[in-house]
Amino acid sequence: LSLSTILSQHSMLCSIALVMLAVSSKWAPTSIRHSFHVSALSTSPTDNTISSSAKPLTTSAVATGKTKRIAIVGSGAVGSYYGGRLWEGMRSQSNTNVMFHLRNENYEHCSKHGIDVSSYHGDFSIPAEELLAFRTTDDMAQSVVNDSGGDENGGSGCFDWVVCALKSTSLDEVPKLIEPLLSPETRLLVLMNGLIEDDLIQMMRKQQELKGLDGVGCKAVYGGMALICSNRLSPGKISHTFGGKLVCGVAYSADAKDDSGKWVDSDKQAILDLFEPATPVPFEFAPNLRRGRWWKNVWNLPFSGISVSMGGITVDRIVNDPSLRKLAYKVIDETIAIANADLIKHGCSEDELLGEETRDEMMTLSDNMGPYKPSTMLDLHARKPMEVKYLFRKAVDRADELGVDCPHLETLVCHIEAHQRHHNLF
Repeated sequence: LSLSTILSQHSMLCSIALVMLAVSSKWAPTSIRHSFHVSALSTSPTDNTISSSAKPLTTSAVATGKTKRIAIVGSGAVGSYYGGRLWEGMRSQSNTNVMFHLRNENYEHCSKHGIDVSSYHGDFSIPAEELLAFRTTDDMAQSVVNDSGGDENGGSGCFDWVVCALKSTSLDEVPKLIEPLLSPETRLLVLMNGLIEDDLIQMMRKQQELKGLDGVGCKAVYGGMALICSNRLSPGKISHTFGGKLVCGVAYSADAKDDSGKWVDSDKQAILDLFEPATPVPFEFAPNLRRGRWWKNVWNLPFSGISVSMGGITVDRIVNDPSLRKLAYKVIDETIAIANADLIKHGCSEDELLGEETRDEMMTLSDNMGPYKPSTMLDLHARKPMEVKYLFRKAVDRADELGVDCPHLETLVCHIEAHQRHHNLF
């Protein structure tokens, strides 16, 4: 063998040994142990201004191209569950990082102890040493700059997906919060309750206009309806006690050049690909997001509504009380009437309207939930801001615009708004 060949083989063996040592040892960067990157250890210095529990990310991956990044913004009961399932499904894939935005005591706990989820579909944990946790979205974006050595987008634009799972009480803050993470190729999934898309897209457009730009600042915006029972028991401790499906649809597509729910095949395929590795999540694509939002409201309005109106009671007490069960059916019927009037106004066919099957589906789900505490009930008891505007009031306002009577729903919403005012839960 020639001297150059011997030296080349020796260099390759040393590189392999170094990577194997890095993967197995405590000092290896989190992304190497998590995502099995086998390129090289990051040589860029740690930026001490970043509040992150993770060590510097690897620069790139060999052979398979750029790192795929998913940002979970709002890692509470819903964000931690779905973000955790994405992490679980993708942890064995090279070049994939699932990064979590956590605040206050949630960050302090999770950065030291990780995230633990007890789930109806099987328990799982994200160890602290594998958790990519950040205090702010600016820190998340800056970590990408440090990882890649900077890019032409100034550090923004390296996220393939942003999954926003904040409550709708924070909707006004969302455009600014996610701005550091967005690029023209980023896709945004918003997991929130209520009729939020029209206002969110308008806010995102205004933010772009201030910079002299068109569009909303990303490739596509999706709305997600999570029909699950998930509560945060304490920082880093999630209890997922009932598993319904996750339904997602398109609110805006840059490729379809539309913000009224039109989409192209690549928009559908992108979100199917996102959740394909998360096998415990029963996922469904909604061709019509407006219909999907109303479908979820058929559960939220009666059951979250009655729970709060009654001062904060669990779902089992609603379905097992004859009077409250009857009231729930009344509100379901009114919600379906509003939904169908809204769908018809927006050009939907008769086949797309909600009917008896949705009515039965939501009551059957509720019969099997047990003593579930809706998030609005928890907020009422904890004296935290409640999701009233987008979850409840918007539906009644839409009914007024459409000329649909909804006396039972309107009464519930009046009770909820009174609780909100009385306890200053804004």
